[in-house]
Amino acid sequence: MSHKNFDWYGWGLTLLSSAFLGIVVVVFSFVGLWLLGLYRAEAGIFVLDAVSFSLCVLSLFLGCSLIFVAKPIGFNSKLLLVSSIVSSLFTYFCVNGLWFWIFYEMSIFPLLFLLVLESPYSERYVASWYLLGYVVFSSLPMLLCILCIGGMVGTYDFQVWFLGGQSDNVFLVYILLAVMFITKIPLVPFYIWLPIVHAEASSPVSVLLSGFVMKLGLLGVLRFCYSVLSEYVFSGVYIVICLSFAVLFFFSASRELDGKRWLAFLSLAHIVIAAVCMNLCYYDNACLSFYYSLGHGLSAGVTFLFLWLVYEACGSRNWAVLKSYLSSGLFMRCLMVGCVCSAASIPPTVNFFSEVLILCDSAYSGFIFVLLMSIYLFVGGLVPVFLVGCLLTRHCSLSFGCGSLISYFGSVVFLMCWCYALFLVF
Repeated sequence: MSHKNFDWYGWGLTLLSSAFLGIVVVVFSFVGLWLLGLYRAEAGIFVLDAVSFSLCVLSLFLGCSLIFVAKPIGFNSKLLLVSSIVSSLFTYFCVNGLWFWIFYEMSIFPLLFLLVLESPYSERYVASWYLLGYVVFSSLPMLLCILCIGGMVGTYDFQVWFLGGQSDNVFLVYILLAVMFITKIPLVPFYIWLPIVHAEASSPVSVLLSGFVMKLGLLGVLRFCYSVLSEYVFSGVYIVICLSFAVLFFFSASRELDGKRWLAFLSLAHIVIAAVCMNLCYYDNACLSFYYSLGHGLSAGVTFLFLWLVYEACGSRNWAVLKSYLSSGLFMRCLMVGCVCSAASIPPTVNFFSEVLILCDSAYSGFIFVLLMSIYLFVGGLVPVFLVGCLLTRHCSLSFGCGSLISYFGSVVFLMCWCYALFLVF
């Protein structure tokens, strides 16, 4: 396939996809606003609210994006990916502690199996041990905490756990339960496993890990521990520490040549903003952190998909090697700029509007807090833009001759369009 024909086909695919997604955005806006107008609808152990709706949108979009590249994914892998996505949907709506734990673990275990069975990298067993140690082994203490609180209160419906007050023993269990969820987000000091797992996992696993698995930890903290959230779990001192580490994560990302590790460090830094929002906002306004999580999940997912595309083309994740392939045509450069800039929270992404609102709310939290937030936002936007500048420096021109890569473009264009159009809904 020649260079000019490739660009022509790519731009045609982009325009058709954009027109189709524009119609979908309008329809989805009315449906989403109608559902959010309900604000809360209960059915047994399941509840529909703004938080569960936004996370449900995230999982469905990520699942739909993987449909475009279904051919390279084996049948067993498809079953595990679908089971993880479906389990996450049940987790979002569940308000029973025991069922929440079951659905939560069912959304993580398939990804662990895929890490071991389907990863093409040699260090996948080391990464699986990290995932076991930080994520899976913390599941049993989490279950014991849920059983303990449910036994003391007399019900496993965590919506009514705080109505009758709380003793010192129950308070300590809440703090321990919050630590278990923070381990799975992950936040400081439990962040070591994420870059290692991302570096060794297959691309679909990386998409779902940064897409919604990190957000399940945030959901668990909010659902179970919101009465102690701003004062004890996400206290001002802890948030200052997290923001300081987030700036260090950005500098670590700027030194990474491995694209997946680069994005993993960016995810570690960006997820801190959701914790900052929970420190500043009350429960009724906590959905802002999940709107940010929705934008973060889409941007991380589309960037991992794009890295998967270029990896299939050149067989490397090194930015220095990918640079030559990304300069092969205008369409590839536009895709690269759109994906990387979505990770930088460039407007009009949902991340941008969420960060602006959070920065405005942080103005009442003290000078140090505002200073760290400003440094975070400056460095967080600078690192991806610096990478874009390096990648756009053109040294040679290559053409793609692999027709199998066409299936990847639908996934990347689908998620990238939603990254920049989703603000119309929320």
